[in-house]
Amino acid sequence: MKKLLSLILALMLLLSACGGAPAETTEPETTEPETTVPTTTVPETTEPETTEPPVVYFNPLNGEILQEPYTGRVFAVTINNVSPALPFQGVSQADMFFEMLVNDNATRCLALFTNITNVPSVGSIRSNRLNFNDIAVAYDAVLTHAGGSDLVLGNMNERGVDALRAESTVAGFRDQGRLNSGYAWEHCLFATGQQMHDAAIKQEYDVTQPADKNYGLVFAEDGTPEGGEDASKLTVYFWSKKTVLEFDQESGKYNYYEFGDYVSDENNDQPIAFNNVIIMKAEVNNVPYQKAVYHVAQVQGSGDGYFACNGKIVPIKWIHENETDPFTFNLEDGTPLVLNQGNTYVAFAPVESDFTYE
Repeated sequence: MKKLLSLILALMLLLSACGGAPAETTEPETTEPETTVPTTTVPETTEPETTEPPVVYFNPLNGEILQEPYTGRVFAVTINNVSPALPFQGVSQADMFFEMLVNDNATRCLALFTNITNVPSVGSIRSNRLNFNDIAVAYDAVLTHAGGSDLVLGNMNERGVDALRAESTVAGFRDQGRLNSGYAWEHCLFATGQQMHDAAIKQEYDVTQPADKNYGLVFAEDGTPEGGEDASKLTVYFWSKKTVLEFDQESGKYNYYEFGDYVSDENNDQPIAFNNVIIMKAEVNNVPYQKAVYHVAQVQGSGDGYFACNGKIVPIKWIHENETDPFTFNLEDGTPLVLNQGNTYVAFAPVESDFTYE
């Protein structure tokens, strides 16, 4: 019996083994959710557009802003400067105004214009002088004058100055109104700006210049000299002749006085006044010619001087090494002098004469 039970148990174990192992349960695969990494679109960096600053054009003799490059020709006019010839005409429109000794302890002036056709009349006009030739050559100006000695006119021709004779009816006229009111003949010669321009064309002079021509001047909207001393009144002595320039706070200009009164422009009844005042101290020599003696400032080379603007004054150096170059001006440290935008008075003042300011 025991053997039978053992056999049955063994058989059951065998059958159990033949039935196979229970099936494995495999856990379903868990697919991890895809994580979407946000993509950041980096904008393309484009170089900022570089805008060129607008080109600014300037008048070369007064620094004022122009709409287009200056390509005109400078015109220079000799100005009678004795008391019986006053007032001036047209001088208030000059860009530069030079004063110097000429003869008999008297001064005469030269007015420079960049836009001569805008001037209704200029004068009164007197004869040419050697220093006028110097200035005309330095600025390549068409020079209007009333004749002169063989010495002066010969020098003018040798140096190739383009010149106009105001005594001709083409380039000038006698003011009948002045003659009728008692002015002397020599104080009644004038010229209109258009008349001079047309006469220059008729004589086949160039009335244009290259836009990049150098006139030697530097300007700013405010040319007040840094560190300058107070100078509301300037007194320039040309030996025994005296010129006074007084600063007017309201206009920002120096009014021009001589012979005890301010000098006006008969065209507009305005006082002659200047934004800039330059004093060039120079040696003045006597040059005999026939029965006359000319006073001539030596302005080729360099020398000392002063610059006044907006009631302030500083010492300067002037340079004119080459006669065909314009006059240039530096501060004492050698940096270029910066002028105020506007017109300029220039004196060729004798080195031995006083110059005072207060």
